[in-house]
Order: sequence, then structure tokens, then C-alpha cells
Amino acid sequence: MTELVNFNGEITPEAEARVPVLDRGFLFGDSVYEVVRTRKGGFHSVGRHLDRLERSAGRIRMKLPLPRVELLERCAETVQAAGNAESYVRIIVTRGTGTAPNIDLAYAPEEPNLIIMVRPLPLPPADLLEKGFSAEVVSVRRNDPRALDPAIKSGNYLNNIMGLMEARRDGADTAIILNTLGQVTEAPTSNLWLVKNGEALTPPPEVGILEGITRGLLLEFGEEGGADGKLSTREQLLEEKDLREADEIFMTSTLMDIAPITRLDGHPIGTGRPGPVTLELSQGFSAWLDQGGGD
Repeated sequence: MTELVNFNGEITPEAEARVPVLDRGFLFGDSVYEVVRTRKGGFHSVGRHLDRLERSAGRIRMKLPLPRVELLERCAETVQAAGNAESYVRIIVTRGTGTAPNIDLAYAPEEPNLIIMVRPLPLPPADLLEKGFSAEVVSVRRNDPRALDPAIKSGNYLNNIMGLMEARRDGADTAIILNTLGQVTEAPTSNLWLVKNGEALTPPPEVGILEGITRGLLLEFGEEGGADGKLSTREQLLEEKDLREADEIFMTSTLMDIAPITRLDGHPIGTGRPGPVTLELSQGFSAWLDQGGGD
């Protein structure tokens, strides 16, 4: 198991990698990033991830340091050097190394820094589809899109960190974050879904979410008929009461695909075990991805 970092083209062991103290990503969170995984040795949905990286960079008026083809080649070079069976790949682009610890872009004349982290792909808990996770609806509210839009996948994750801290303090595995209108948004690093009357529902982008790659793929999976056409996936505005009345709740993310939530604020959801729609979606969706779905 090898952990490597490629910093502007130089590959070093992760423990030896260094970022300049005047790097604007380190100082201010002035950066964007993506997490890509390999599946059967190849990059999974990498085009979608790079599309989002470009959108995020454009939203904060930051240029990417390499054309897409060269960036992907650098990722592949680092993955090959690591030699892991399956890899977690984190692509980070900061606005570069400034000349002073000052937020003014006049102090940021340098080229962007490109950091690629490669680690062995973390495996979800072995009993995930038997036990699921616990969640808490926290008091921390999601950033208003007019302040710092959650649709930008930036290095500034303090809002998410505070939500997760509150949930963990209270003994839950993860947080469910509402926006200032009381609408359901997402979990700290995952998109959120609930199941009601056999339909899998997820909040729409306008409530203030990061449109996850796996979330988009699952919506496509549902549009294509899902598990033999029996399951529906769609967007819908959701409120806290909808969580309380849900038959099932689950999360989606690049690293876990589908992850059930079986306890909410200390109370079981349904039977307290992953529900039938979640399990059927998980099995069908994973098979669809393994067969090249979404690529």
C-alpha cells in the first residue's frame, strides 16, 4: 500500500511532501479539488470529475495549470508509480504561492500549484449494507449560495467540518445539514437521498448542494430504468419532516457509491436496518457501474 504526492510534477512519498507556507490554498482555502477513484484499475467517470473541476475553477476565476489531457497523464503517472490495486486520487489546484499572507490577488502573481495525492482506495465498512450509518440533523446551516456556493468544490470546508463535529459530538456517524430555509441539503461529504413509497428522492441543486458525480449517475440509472425498471430516482425539495417520515435514507459518494443511514437522531429509520429499495439500488447500481454505466 503506497501513498504518493505529485507536487507540480515531482513525485514524493506523502510523508515527505511539502506545500509552501505562502500557498494560498494553505492560507485561505483558495483552491479547488476533485476526488477520483479507480475501478478495475481505470479512472472512474474521470471526464465528469474534470468537467466539475473546470467549472469550480471558473467560478472562482482561477485558471488550471495544465490542459485536461496533460492533467490526466500526470494523474496516471502518479497512480502507476503507487502501484495500488485500486486508488483514491485527490486532485488539488491552489491559486499558487503568494508573496505575502494577504488575500488581495495583487499578492498572488505565481502560477497555480497542482497537487495530486494517491492513496490506496479506502474500503467501506464490511457490515455497511447490514448495519448502515447513524445521522443527526445538526444546528449548523449550509452556506447560502450567495455567500460561498456549495456547488463550487473548493478547499474551504469549514461549514462541513462544523456540521460533522456537531454530529460526532452527539454520537452520530454523520450530519444532515439543512439550509437557512429549513430545506434538506446534504451530508458533509455525501449527497443525501430518502425513499418514500418506493421512490428515491434527492434535493435539487438550488437548495445549496454540491452536485455529486455519483448522485448524477444514480439519477441517470433511474432514468434508464434502474433495477429492471422497478425503481425511480428523481429530485425533489425536501424538508426535515420528510426525513422523519422517510421509509429509508441513504447517501451517495464517489468512494462508497450507496451508503445506508439506518438511525436518525438516535431513532431507527424503518426497521433500523438498510431497507429493500436501498439494497436493491445498491446492488443494481454497482453492477451497472462495473459494466461501464456512466462512463
